Amino acid sequence: MDKDFEKNTSDSPKKAENIVEKMDDNKKTNQQNEQKVNFEQTARLRVIKSEDIESTRKGKKVSNKMIRKPMKMSSIYKKKYLILWLTVLFVFIIAYQFVKVKDIDFIKLDNVISKKIDFATVEKGDDLTLRKLYGISKIEVERYILYAPKSNMDANEILVLKCKPEYADSIMNRIQNRVDSQSNSFKNYAPAQYEILSKSELSKKGDYIYFISYKDVNVINNAIKNSYK
Repeated sequence: MDKDFEKNTSDSPKKAENIVEKMDDNKKTNQQNEQKVNFEQTARLRVIKSEDIESTRKGKKVSNKMIRKPMKMSSIYKKKYLILWLTVLFVFIIAYQFVKVKDIDFIKLDNVISKKIDFATVEKGDDLTLRKLYGISKIEVERYILYAPKSNMDANEILVLKCKPEYADSIMNRIQNRVDSQSNSFKNYAPAQYEILSKSELSKKGDYIYFISYKDVNVINNAIKNSYK
């Protein structure tokens, strides 16, 4: 009994020390775990805060829904812009068909006009006639057709020409000067010719200039319309 009692008595301090050590170890482990949790929470907070700051700069919130919405909106806008672009292109193509200047087949026009006009009052003009009546040089034009009056007191004349672009406005002014000069001449001395000239047409479309002074302007206009390529 005494020996067992002494043995138990001697072992008790050791057991007590072991228990205290285990308690200290458990306490340290718990503290380490708490610190680890705190570190993880702090890291998460830092990550979230950095994302908040970055998203705030860009004007966005940190949310999956908010991030996906711009992607959906962008695809919608792309479709709208594509439809708008195609619509504008289609309108432009249609409008261009009405605005573009058609080329004239001068050989065909010459044949058609020669069958419609009265050669008793007009004759086919050449480069010399073109310079004499309008002050226009051959080098200023690409193609032309001229039916000039046989007499200075006749108002019937037809000129259709395609100008070189740099001369178009100048040629238009020179033809207008002839119209004004002839009008002044016919006004008091040849009323019938003055009436023809007063109903004449002078127009410019692109590089083409049309001067039609004829007793039936519509006949010449129809000939021109039927001579487009």
